[in-house]
Amino acid sequence: MQLTGPNRTQDLAGDERHGEQPELEQDPLEAARTHVHALLHHTRMLAGEPGDVLDLALRTAQRAFEEIGACNTRLDMASERGKAIARELEDRLTEGDSAAVPALLDELDHLAAGVAASETERRVVLRILGTEESGEEDARTPPDVHDPVPVLAAADLPRIPSLYDAEQPGYGSLTEMMAVRERTAAQRTDAHARRSAVVTEHMTEIVTRLADVSFSDPGLNEEAIAELRRAHALWLACTDERRRDNS
Repeated sequence: MQLTGPNRTQDLAGDERHGEQPELEQDPLEAARTHVHALLHHTRMLAGEPGDVLDLALRTAQRAFEEIGACNTRLDMASERGKAIARELEDRLTEGDSAAVPALLDELDHLAAGVAASETERRVVLRILGTEESGEEDARTPPDVHDPVPVLAAADLPRIPSLYDAEQPGYGSLTEMMAVRERTAAQRTDAHARRSAVVTEHMTEIVTRLADVSFSDPGLNEEAIAELRRAHALWLACTDERRRDNS
């Protein structure tokens, strides 16, 4: 088997890196791809079976790096879409339009499932690359440990005032009674608006939290999406209360 001389090897590596940024300035995955391309180029100068085996191994490594790159892209896309859903959810609920909310919550479920499948593929690839024992897998896959998802209940919402509250003063005249009724009606309207706003903010914050970690924590996904569905039911209940109050 004829090997190229040292100078030729340096030339090949130099050809592959020509025009690239210094290695320290590169993304680690891109740097790995650069080295793989250089090694692939060099194996073509080898003759016989050893060169073929090395070429096959390097091509397998190259495909593994590409698969990891696809997993990273999936995380980025999930994060971007999650933030967009948070904004859309806030807009819809603020406008009082909940018709699109169930579809948005279903999409969050779909994003979480897609990331889970992608991260499973990442773990398989890391085992192929032999990085599992070095701890790199744990560094890439966040542990299923997180702060609890806050739960919002009806009792946590602003109270709706009533004409029959104990703190209401006695009425000295019909005019005073009408003034109290008008004041209480305005307070109730404000309370209804604040109750819906609290639920909307709660839901938006949860979706933003999912997007911030790219839906990469399965436990968080399950808790958060379950709470989002409960909170949406609470938002609908607040809307029904407001409608009954105004009827």
